[in-house]
Amino acid sequence: MKEKRSNRELMVAIIFTVILIVTAIYDFLARDGEKLFRIGLTFITVILVYLSFIKTFLKGATTIYYINMFFVFLSMYLASVWNFYSITNYDKFLHLLSGAIIAIIGYILFIYLTNYVSRKEMNPLTPAIFVILFATAAAGVWEIWEFTTDSLFGLSAQNNSLNDTMWDIICGTVVGIITAIPIYIHSKGRDIKIINKIINEIEDNK
Repeated sequence: MKEKRSNRELMVAIIFTVILIVTAIYDFLARDGEKLFRIGLTFITVILVYLSFIKTFLKGATTIYYINMFFVFLSMYLASVWNFYSITNYDKFLHLLSGAIIAIIGYILFIYLTNYVSRKEMNPLTPAIFVILFATAAAGVWEIWEFTTDSLFGLSAQNNSLNDTMWDIICGTVVGIITAIPIYIHSKGRDIKIINKIINEIEDNK
């Protein structure tokens, strides 16, 4: 069963790679290679997402794997390669979505670092606070990354705007807080299927 599941995740990465190869050929022929650098970055990201699924604390976390791949498709492929950033508020939509994804990854890390017994003995606020702090920190780290790539490669992810940077951090933080609410409720003993699924995926692969 685990082998079948792993094959599905690998197939998703392969399909994404094929899409990028076709896009690169089109870009080279029709746009003089204008987006080849961004296509290359997207390919590297796809590989990193897949490797994180088989090598890191995210190992076996199929739910977040598919969500991450979908987010890469929205944020790097559609936004950067096909200029979806030109759509009003598309960037803010991505940062709101990323806030939820980062919060879930933070929760997966929390599960990985703890066990069932220790979680039962903790204050229910502990995982929620961990997730909020993780989401806030990750939102700030992401802006540092964007600033670095903008400076090194002449990109414009931050639009040369402090206002844009701060709103991006706020979006990621606020959604991280919202995502922490069901985690807190689950920690108090309420049955929430998606959280149970994530926990089982991580515990099965520890």
